[in-house]
Amino acid sequence: MKIEMLPVFEDNFIFILIDEIKKEAAVVDPAEANSVISYLKKNNLTLTKIFNTHHHFDHVGGNKELKQLFPNVEIYGSVQDKNRIPFQTHFLNHNDKIYFADESAEVFFVPGHTLGHICYFFSLKNGEHHLFIGDTIFGGGCGKLFEGSLEQMFNSLLFLRNNLPDNTLIWTAHEYTLENYLILEKLEPQNIEIKEKLQKVIHTLKSGLHTVPFLLSEEKKVSSFLRWDDLKLQNITSTSNSFDTFCFVRKFRDNPPKIVKPF
Repeated sequence: MKIEMLPVFEDNFIFILIDEIKKEAAVVDPAEANSVISYLKKNNLTLTKIFNTHHHFDHVGGNKELKQLFPNVEIYGSVQDKNRIPFQTHFLNHNDKIYFADESAEVFFVPGHTLGHICYFFSLKNGEHHLFIGDTIFGGGCGKLFEGSLEQMFNSLLFLRNNLPDNTLIWTAHEYTLENYLILEKLEPQNIEIKEKLQKVIHTLKSGLHTVPFLLSEEKKVSSFLRWDDLKLQNITSTSNSFDTFCFVRKFRDNPPKIVKPF
């Protein structure tokens, strides 16, 4: 299974999964249809499946037009997003499996950003691990709580951090990494690893590349959003347990200090 990434809008990513043998494609979170249609036509691919992580328009905005062009396409999403994802045909629960390109993915329920948010975890036969996470994890961050609670988001992140392999590549739906790490540097000004990560992010973006995908292991090591049990971070936040530490970091991100982007 081949994976391609299409940047759209100001900071969105659409992911195209490709079955090179059957010349079929699946799309993850089609924010809009035109870029997907152009890619499919250019590469002579037939769209057979759409995998939506949640119902927000910048993740499902292309569903209608893609369904019109490919009337047999199967559209997957959370059972809790029934009637909220356009033209949804398959309604998924936690630990369900989906299939594409002779590979399978586990479906995980990760509420927080929205109440019905899910993600798709592919463990490929070649040993690679790919997580299509929508808006639950970002580089140096996590999704805003539009519908869910702090407790729900914490439990979702805890589940992902503790259960997925460190070499999992995270395909998140937005390029927020620079802004997030600039803010985390304000939270942890003495953290050398955050400073080094920030310089790497700046170099990557200045080179015209993207910070997505990124390794789960690196986020676990550096991001304040996944280090809630780090005693140094707990000292900075004056908290004494993991949940309170996470809540402090999330609220800090919601009301961030002024930052200056380097370019």
